[in-house]
Order: sequence, then C-alpha cells, then structure tokens
Amino acid sequence: MGLALGLIALALVWQFSPARAYLAPLPLIEAWQAVAQRLGWAAVLGSFVLACTLAVPLSLLTLLAVLAFDPWHGAALALLGASLCAVLTFALGRHLGQAAVTQWAGPRVQALNALAERRGLLAVIAVRLVPAAPFAVVNLVLGSTRIRWRALLLGNLLGMLPMVLVTAWAAPAILHQLQHPSAWGWAGLGGLLALLLGASLLVRRWVRAL
Repeated sequence: MGLALGLIALALVWQFSPARAYLAPLPLIEAWQAVAQRLGWAAVLGSFVLACTLAVPLSLLTLLAVLAFDPWHGAALALLGASLCAVLTFALGRHLGQAAVTQWAGPRVQALNALAERRGLLAVIAVRLVPAAPFAVVNLVLGSTRIRWRALLLGNLLGMLPMVLVTAWAAPAILHQLQHPSAWGWAGLGGLLALLLGASLLVRRWVRAL
C-alpha cells in the first residue's frame, strides 16, 4: 500500500507543480514496455527473481511488472516472482542457520523468532504487510526461525496480495490520468490516497498488537 500511496502522491505533485515542465514519465514507461515485450514474460520473470534475491525493493519490481504487461499478467508475474524469491532466500536462511543469520542480521532475528513462535502464519503476513527490511533479507531471517514452509508460502501470498492488487489497479489508473487528465479523475485518486493512508495506519496498529 505504501507504493500506491507514493505513486498517487507523485502523480498529484507532477500534475499540479512546476515539475511537470521538467519530468516526462510517459516516454520512460513506453520505453520500458517495449523492452519488456521484446524480452518476453519468462525473461522478465527471471529478471524479477534475480533482482528480488539481490534485495531490489519488491514494491518497485511489482510496479515494473504491472507496467510491463497488462495489470493482471503483471500481478501474476509479481506474485510468482516474489514466491520464487521467497523460496530461494528462505531456503538459504534454513541452510545457514540461526547462529549465522543472527551474526549478520542482529536483533531482527530474535524479534522475528519470538513473533514466529507466538503467531506463525500471522507473523509472515505481518512482515509482508509492514516490511521492516528488504524482502529477501526478511525471508533470510524467517528461514533461520521456526516458521514452517507452509506458513511461509501461504503467508507470503496473503500478505502480498493487497500491495500487488492495489498496484495492479492504481498504476494503470494513474497512467490513464496522466494521459487524459480530468478533475474527477484527480479527485478520485485523491480519495483513494486518503483511503489507503487510513488503511495503512490500521494495518500498522494491528501488526504492533501481535
């Protein structure tokens, strides 16, 4: 949800500030779409998994996937790519063990381990909804805890769905508004921005209460 908040805010700033005279996002988006079409779905998926494993922000990768193809194919690519990345980095955390990961990641391991023992599946959903570190790093730490594979995969899917679905809806809507601006369109995006902000605050309160 943080990504959608940022996108809507940037679109509003771009439309109603002098930045519009200096920034032209549409040609960049069109160039990226042309590159993605040439590479194909499988190559973009492989690039997504590699970049995610190297700790490139998942929200940025999700946005690029949605912009590269139609929203639902992009959303499917993001969910699949993030799941594959989660499997790889979680398995690495399992292999290294808690001692090695603790030495590298510090107190985050103890905090997540305690949360995992108390909440299990909910712990995975929580760290997806309110990430405290890059996606790959969180998976590495989770792999060193007692979280089970089933909880990781299901929690990863459930925790990612809100961000992916909101991005799949918001990115094309923002792109359309940039191409065909209207007062009602900006009012709608402003209302969505307020709703997402409220939802984000409620989610953070829920996570802190776990």
